[in-house]
Amino acid sequence: MKKYKIAILNTKGGVGKSTVSMQLIVPYLYEKTQVPISYFEFDDENEDAISFDKSKLIWLEKVNVSGTDLREQLRDILLLDNSICMDVGANKTTVFVLNALIDSGMIHALDLVVIPLMDGELDAVSAINIYHHIKKANPDIKTLFVLNRWNENREIESQFDLFLGDKYGFFDTKGVINYIDEKDRNYIVLADSDAIKYSRGFGITLWELANKEENIDEELKKAIMEGASKDYIRMLSFKKALKKDCEIYRDKILKKAFEKLDNIL
Repeated sequence: MKKYKIAILNTKGGVGKSTVSMQLIVPYLYEKTQVPISYFEFDDENEDAISFDKSKLIWLEKVNVSGTDLREQLRDILLLDNSICMDVGANKTTVFVLNALIDSGMIHALDLVVIPLMDGELDAVSAINIYHHIKKANPDIKTLFVLNRWNENREIESQFDLFLGDKYGFFDTKGVINYIDEKDRNYIVLADSDAIKYSRGFGITLWELANKEENIDEELKKAIMEGASKDYIRMLSFKKALKKDCEIYRDKILKKAFEKLDNIL
């Protein structure tokens, strides 16, 4: 089984890089290998991955960006015989890591670069700039855009018109996808959901909670019958409902995304 090495990049902050890394890429890689993924968080300011401290899907390692020779670290990381997910922080962190990947030539060791974005103008501009920077360094590298936090009550083309272009032709909005090589116009849509937020609150991924074999029904029934505290019963009831939401999200969103990743890789 091939062990993939995937980097998640965007200079724009707040586009959901850690969400895409942990809720999409890590479960995908884990499902392929059934062994924990080597997860490297490149960020001197934030430690988002710590909120997944109970996840059994990853071996987490924090990488300091400032004051180190990232080229040497990237060589060591990308030569590991593991499936690897690199969650790269925004702003200068992305610039430093991307420059080190290019300068060291280790950009050729990546199987895929994932570029998350939301529906803002800066998101789209940053995403297209990252794409061209990467492709200039390695024209053969595979790329994937993730349109994050889609509101399922809206049309995808309407919410992400800056990326996809004006569907109706009323406003002559030419989406940035038109500035991407046709063979690279790969994108996945991740719907917004409270299941993402609350699964993270339990310290695990949505995919893990959806696949968890524990019988919450029996636990809840026992708690009610034995007169457990109201707070404990509420928590179990909430977790039961959340598990159902996670199962729906897995089947409706993640499975399609995994199929898309299979096609790209």
